[in-house]
Amino acid sequence: MSAPDFDDFDQALQLDVLAASLRSDTAQSTDMLEQLAKMLQAAVPEAVTIERGGWFMSKERPLQELNVRFDDFQYQIVRQKHGSVTASAKKLVKGVVLKTNDISVEECIEKILAGLKDMSEKNAQTRRALNKFVLG
Repeated sequence: MSAPDFDDFDQALQLDVLAASLRSDTAQSTDMLEQLAKMLQAAVPEAVTIERGGWFMSKERPLQELNVRFDDFQYQIVRQKHGSVTASAKKLVKGVVLKTNDISVEECIEKILAGLKDMSEKNAQTRRALNKFVLG
């Protein structure tokens, strides 16, 4: 028997581990959002839009807004000026937003990870990027 190939590592388990690590310390939401943004940029750069705050020449440019777009939905996580984080899900039809629902950040992350799981089952490049991020 040969050793298991990490590319064949159970995708559901990988995403569960990632979800748990992202939820593990919601008090450090800045790090969580930065980690999520980094993972999404590596896995699906064409589906991710990131807006950063801070001054143009500033050394620190914290994440202000993260948008992730799948076929029928767009998920948005926004850091408000006073530091709280909000999230929403937008229903899309032919690129037009038909409905927007405010949801919890945890629910938004779950929905994003579910969308990534679906994409990784269809796209080998996305699967490899997720494997690299989760497994190191």
